[in-house]
Amino acid sequence: MSGMAKFSASQRVADHMRKAILSGDILPGGRLIQEQIAEALGVSRIPVREGLRLLEAEGLVVYEKNSGYSVARMDAAQLHSTQRIRQLLEAEAVRQAASAGRLGPALAGAMKQQHLNLQQLPVDETVAVATKTRAFHFTLFEACCEPVLLRILRNLWDNTDSWRTIYYRLIFASDAEHRAAVFAEHRHLIELVESGQPEAVIELLDSLRSNGIAAVESAVVRSRGQENRVQAHLMMRALQM
Repeated sequence: MSGMAKFSASQRVADHMRKAILSGDILPGGRLIQEQIAEALGVSRIPVREGLRLLEAEGLVVYEKNSGYSVARMDAAQLHSTQRIRQLLEAEAVRQAASAGRLGPALAGAMKQQHLNLQQLPVDETVAVATKTRAFHFTLFEACCEPVLLRILRNLWDNTDSWRTIYYRLIFASDAEHRAAVFAEHRHLIELVESGQPEAVIELLDSLRSNGIAAVESAVVRSRGQENRVQAHLMMRALQM
């Protein structure tokens, strides 16, 4: 296999596995058997190993000497730490966008369209819901036009996407009241962007972020006393508590 073909195969493996992890098809802690991946994708083990190394560098998978590769877990402390870093960087993105004069009706209009696209999705299409919600937020963040900041932000979102998909499956899709509150906050966020109020935008982003974590933590606690052990198992694997 030539160097270019080898890289292409490794990248294809990485892209395929990244999608499976970020969509929640493979949950945190799930083992990644190289032979099975190679057979499923029709490649040798070499590009599989190299593809998994790429994902390890992104923080999506971990390698243990006696166990091989598995999807990285994120415990509650790690999740809160990641969210605190997101808080700082997202606030910086909003302030940079405001400083450059990019908050206003045009940006609000683009966010409104993303919000309408999100609302039109069936709530049980959780991967699509997660993708559209991310697009809604990054329409705002990308207005900062700062490539380094955006690259770090995307990586932070990637590292918590498997948790976020569980949130959309087990809370957002089933709790109509919670979902209505999120949509109302999205509409308010658009209004604040349109009127050019960066500090109010930042405060509302903080609320959305903390409310999402609180909803998951509350659901994990409730699930311990429920008969639905599958739901409890999924939640506790996604957020180790």
